[in-house]
Amino acid sequence: MSRAANTGRDAPRVSVGLPVFNGENFVADAVDSVLRQSFADFELIVQDNASTDRTAAIVRGFAARDSRVRYFRNPRNLGAAPNYNLAYRAARGEYFKWLAHDDRLAPGYLAATVRMLDERPDAVLCNAVVRYIGARGEPIGVYDSGLRQADVGSAAQRFARMVLSSHSCVDFFGVIRRSAMLGTLLHGSFHGADRAFLAQMALRGRFVQVPDALVEMREHGGRYTRSRVRSTERLAWHDASLSGRVNFSTWRLYAEYLKAVAGEKLPASERLKCYAVLARWWGVNWNAVRAAVDVVAVIAPGAPGLAERVKARVFGAAPGHFIREPRQ
Repeated sequence: MSRAANTGRDAPRVSVGLPVFNGENFVADAVDSVLRQSFADFELIVQDNASTDRTAAIVRGFAARDSRVRYFRNPRNLGAAPNYNLAYRAARGEYFKWLAHDDRLAPGYLAATVRMLDERPDAVLCNAVVRYIGARGEPIGVYDSGLRQADVGSAAQRFARMVLSSHSCVDFFGVIRRSAMLGTLLHGSFHGADRAFLAQMALRGRFVQVPDALVEMREHGGRYTRSRVRSTERLAWHDASLSGRVNFSTWRLYAEYLKAVAGEKLPASERLKCYAVLARWWGVNWNAVRAAVDVVAVIAPGAPGLAERVKARVFGAAPGHFIREPRQ
């Protein structure tokens, strides 16, 4: 399929970008969950990163039955970050959302998030509370990221919420005002790029949250954070062109924070407060230790994964708002 221009009178309200590589196990579930939305004015952009399994046949089957499905295939695997960004660049909608191939949406997700963004022109991103499911779709628990805490007028306070608090970056997959994404990092080619993108978006506007669990994120052994523990593996997963490069992901994350604060249009007082937030950053969430582990990983690539396992075993899981659901 040829790549259409990003404008047009017939553009849908929402563009859902679904990047995938060898996703035959879950992609049909993800696509079907989008097509079952009660809000119908959308396009689904499936960006295939040169899959070698049945992904192409599965998605083309959906596209043949529903014209809202647009399928693009890369001639080779570019890595996750370029593939995510190609899905965004094909979008034509007023709002944009990334959807991982192993996740799925409740039927009312788009209706609820679009309605909230329509009602809140000062907001740039909206997401729902997340329900985690297992490989077979069984419920595991509910996670509230606390996104509503970034629904404040101060850019520095929103930035602090994204930068200083310990949270899973599930809201990277929220519904976003596409105009607010122009000139942003999008999906950067480093571990933690989702955190940097959320911080940059927080400087641009408020975040709002649907209190219901309308999105399901799947926990399984093939997830990136479970299957890639060496720093070199993580970098190559993000961008195939960087395979074999030295990876200082924590330092890159901090540099992107600094770049965002310097580059956004902010009142001088808010900019100074943001720099103060970044001064505090080194002392929270083990960030100084993570930066040191990045250096060690140059000679011991498995150091980041080992450090994460030791931290979880000694200190437990990172604080959050996860509520485990009872077994059925």
